[in-house]
Amino acid sequence: MKKEKSWDNAWEKIFRSRAWGKYPPEELIRFIARNYYKVPDRKQIKILDVGCGAGAAVWYIAREGFSAYGIDGSDTAIKIAKERFAKEGLKGSFKVGDIISLDYTKEYFNCVVDVCAIQHNKTEAVKKY
Repeated sequence: MKKEKSWDNAWEKIFRSRAWGKYPPEELIRFIARNYYKVPDRKQIKILDVGCGAGAAVWYIAREGFSAYGIDGSDTAIKIAKERFAKEGLKGSFKVGDIISLDYTKEYFNCVVDVCAIQHNKTEAVKKY
């Protein structure tokens, strides 16, 4: 039985052919600042970026001292993110996977962010998501 996937494989082609998503959007920075900058021990705050692509949001989250996680359907995107983290000496956890079937325990994360991932998924997958 073929497992359904929510993401479009076109993203794999995009990540293989050009640089994409190096910096996070300003709205994400404002959200994290407003909700988490006053936390005394940022490492205790676990933040997951679903559909993380090449890791722009996860990169920012890690640089700000939070525990950073990312998941994306593209092997290439995750490889790019891991290479960037290794090059810059950042810590983060990345998985290749589908955002409609996360394997984390309930309430594992303090925050889950989505920077445009949902809008790039199939309608049926969005309903599950």
